[in-house]
Amino acid sequence: MSDIAIKFEQVSKYYKLYDSPKDRFKEALDPFRRRRYREFFALKNIDLEIKKGEILGVVGRNGSGKSTLLKLIAGVIPPSSGGLTVNGNISAMLELGSGLNPELGGIQNIYFGGIMMGISPEEMEAKVDEIVAFADIGDFINQPLKTYSSGMKARLGFALAISMKPDILVVDEVLSVGDDLFQRKCYAKIEELFKSGCTVFFVSHSIPSVVDICTRAILLDKGELILEGHPALVTTYYRKLLYALPARQDETRDEIIRLNHDQEEKKKYLIRDTEEKNKQENKPAEVISTFTEIKEDSSRPSAFFIPDFTPKTTVKNEFFEAKIFDYQIQTLSGQIVNALVMNEEYTISYKVNFNRDAENIRFATSVQSVKGLTISAFWIDTEPSRKIKKTDTYFMQNRFKCTLLPGNYYVTITVSKIDENNKKVRLYEVNDALVFKVLPEKKKSHWGLVNLGQTGQIQKIN
Repeated sequence: MSDIAIKFEQVSKYYKLYDSPKDRFKEALDPFRRRRYREFFALKNIDLEIKKGEILGVVGRNGSGKSTLLKLIAGVIPPSSGGLTVNGNISAMLELGSGLNPELGGIQNIYFGGIMMGISPEEMEAKVDEIVAFADIGDFINQPLKTYSSGMKARLGFALAISMKPDILVVDEVLSVGDDLFQRKCYAKIEELFKSGCTVFFVSHSIPSVVDICTRAILLDKGELILEGHPALVTTYYRKLLYALPARQDETRDEIIRLNHDQEEKKKYLIRDTEEKNKQENKPAEVISTFTEIKEDSSRPSAFFIPDFTPKTTVKNEFFEAKIFDYQIQTLSGQIVNALVMNEEYTISYKVNFNRDAENIRFATSVQSVKGLTISAFWIDTEPSRKIKKTDTYFMQNRFKCTLLPGNYYVTITVSKIDENNKKVRLYEVNDALVFKVLPEKKKSHWGLVNLGQTGQIQKIN
């Protein structure tokens, strides 16, 4: 178990729910100890292993058990049953500043917080200046905590939590407080921990953050772990569950549970891991299935179509009000392609058939990296006066310039309506509807995802 940071074995956490305080009192006095409560399972039979250095994303709807899971890891609450093993010291960012004393000043709270985390005053003495500088709250560092704003408490709480340099970092959606500069400073500090081999539990409602940061993800629902795997896989099905019609939520949940046991289906997302790893190591992309290998030529390449180069990870979120079909990428002359040339223009087109009357329709396309991070998205609305009738079919064409750098990219297509409350309601969505390849450069002078058209000049000045 030397490489295991955290291990859950059939862990459950339940609470006793009484209909009234009298029932609790009667149960305490009952000589037969008859139960007068109902059990509410915040978590149920969780089996999970997290290896050292892994960054695990945790997603799920409100009330799914995410915060309970993190509190168990942090030791804030004990499990009701099962075994939980944690190897290493933990720093938990659950509610920044919640454990600090409002009557004490900032400096006093730093020492107080250190004691609560098991750090001696002597050790804290060496950390105080660093913590004060990071919190950057000026003269308020000497004022009682009760005079602080919520943002100032968050600054001090984060600076204190991060100062431990923990083996395991538990982060629960706490970085939404504070200005943009402070948030960026927090993320930069967390990134340092990621690179140092720290094991991270990361809870967030931000899907882009999960796919960008995490190496693996899990989906919790009703206290159960219903899916684990590649972040792109987990967040795709989280979205499907999140936006499922009420009448189809149980059906969608069962589909996800079945998928969690389908290792062959989940392996399709490992292609993305291979592509991303090769890209970061500056290796040529692995030829998978019957993908055509691209060879550099002295002349400028032309876009073309690779017959077997299709996404293996397409997921359709069907809401029965519309249907998207015939999606493809074309050159401006109408040639269907999926191997593109940098800095040339193309179109993404598709058709939509409506199954009921509608209005205020939004057509959207987004392009994601192999990790699932949205690089660019575009949407367009129909005119407010346009009434769409049942059985109408529309053709949508989105023109774009390919400024992406060499690599593979995925396209997601969504059709929604904007309701009377100005909220977006999905009518149909195809995740990973298309995949395309941007051909390699002859002379590589850029790296990353997008070519911003940078040029440089070197000049001797003395």
